[in-house]
Amino acid sequence: MLNEKIVEFYEELQDEVSTYIKENSPVSTNTAFKSLFISYLTEAGETFVSDCTLVDFKKDGENMKLDGYAFNEYFRSLTLIVSKYQGKSKPEKVKKTEIDKLLKKVLKFYKTCGTDSFEALEESSDGYQAYEFIKKHKQDIETVKIILLTNDETVQYIPEDTRNGKVSISYDVWDIERLYQSVLGGQAVERQLVVKLKKKYSTSLPLIKVKGENDIYDCYIGVISGNLLARIYESEGQELIQKNVRSFLQATGKVNKGIKVSLANEPQMFMAYNNGISTVADSIVVENDLNDGDVVNITEITGWQIVNGGQTTASIYNAYKSKLPLDQVNVQIKLSVIKQKDQAEDIIHNISKYANSQNKINMSDFNANDTYHVKMERLSRSTPIPVIKGKSTDYWFYERARGQYLVELNRQPTTAAKREFKNRCPKKRCISKTVAAKCVMAYQGYPYIVSKGLETNFVFFSDKVSNGEFSEPSEQSYIEMISRVILFNSCDEVIKNLKFGGFKAQQDYYTVALIGKYHSDLINPQEIWNNQTINAETKILIEKLALFVWNHFQNPTVSGVNIGQWCKKEECWDLLQKRYEAKIQN
Repeated sequence: MLNEKIVEFYEELQDEVSTYIKENSPVSTNTAFKSLFISYLTEAGETFVSDCTLVDFKKDGENMKLDGYAFNEYFRSLTLIVSKYQGKSKPEKVKKTEIDKLLKKVLKFYKTCGTDSFEALEESSDGYQAYEFIKKHKQDIETVKIILLTNDETVQYIPEDTRNGKVSISYDVWDIERLYQSVLGGQAVERQLVVKLKKKYSTSLPLIKVKGENDIYDCYIGVISGNLLARIYESEGQELIQKNVRSFLQATGKVNKGIKVSLANEPQMFMAYNNGISTVADSIVVENDLNDGDVVNITEITGWQIVNGGQTTASIYNAYKSKLPLDQVNVQIKLSVIKQKDQAEDIIHNISKYANSQNKINMSDFNANDTYHVKMERLSRSTPIPVIKGKSTDYWFYERARGQYLVELNRQPTTAAKREFKNRCPKKRCISKTVAAKCVMAYQGYPYIVSKGLETNFVFFSDKVSNGEFSEPSEQSYIEMISRVILFNSCDEVIKNLKFGGFKAQQDYYTVALIGKYHSDLINPQEIWNNQTINAETKILIEKLALFVWNHFQNPTVSGVNIGQWCKKEECWDLLQKRYEAKIQN
């Protein structure tokens, strides 16, 4: 039985779905639900959904269904989503049989992509587009993760991993309780990764236990062979790599050349040249102690996560897949077993932060407690929206941490207080740090980076903030940021009404970028802030620019190129600028 707080959260999500439909009409209820659910997951750092393409495909006669897909080139991982939404007053219980049924529909879709069954579909249909996408990446896919999203409550069940040929198939389930825990509970209810070294890999991991007792953690150091690390990564995949590190790898997108050269040319020197990996775990199982307790043979690790060295791990795995010999490759490893479970999240965060302090893009950039975001949050709570007469009590709500808005809403003691809070800060004026970063980066001339997804864009934005490329938070810079958000939202509304038919998000990014580059003189942040809207002249300009951008998308440098992928390249933005400047001159 779900507690009262989760039921309240369920009701709030229902309201959000209704609001989303009103603001984005025409849009299906299922699409609204998926969009909102994924936005929460993205904020929670779940990078597997950050670049997800949403679709509505089902073929009941053939027992197939698909609601979204994404491919991560770095990890060679395909994510497939199926959703189950219902609009009843309270969540219902989803049983094991129904979970299996829904996940199998997606699995059948994936397997059918290896045949010609989709050739008869309209090329513009969701099913055909997904089929073409999967077919294009077929040779690169090593793992497939099928995920169920539902606003119901599910039984505690996730199917066992399977295989389809050489491809590993895993499953995951996100229900209303798990989403609630992620948003309001501080952390998601994760499926703990258990690496059974002895049982699965026929080996153990001998490590030295660092002397000195404390109540917080136990530390072990030693060496893991490159072959064993590659095999574990092959089997366990991205779940082995801590979320922030996954985000970093996704943002960089390239294997470190030095690591690659070392593995190929001097494998025996790898340990001397490489800093190794830093890992954490919830618990371990050991065999008999050796050498008076200084060395332990670890046979099983629960909750194992790599918090530094993700790139090293992925590079070794790529070498392993390329048939490079790894017999002489050894990797230094540090394992911290956290004993204080109530402090685990903070401890792991700090280990990740300090272990990665030498990276160009610091892991602290993903931290909601960065000074920049703390100050922006304070400004949003203390800077009321201006009114012509009387005293303003209305505000924007800058959400520096996932789910802050709902946390604050649920803190209100009565229904009347909640209603007042919603009137003062309606959900449409709640702006997350990732969405704010999207609007700002587009205006500043980085539409190709924004096109890569919210999480990837946020990494670049954070890097620019840390380098001093954006103004320090002040009332003026806060007003400018909100004006960019209002401009972006207005642009989205105009383009939606133009009904070009596809790539609306990319059109938003590139149209706003053109305004920022060539028409910033027409954009008065204070005026937009005062009126909470753009003027009629700007709306007309958006229409003209959006048409120009659409024509640009229809004429890429290489015919037949995927527009969505082309938009992620800087050359797309460079060419648009050249074309627009030529138009201005004529």
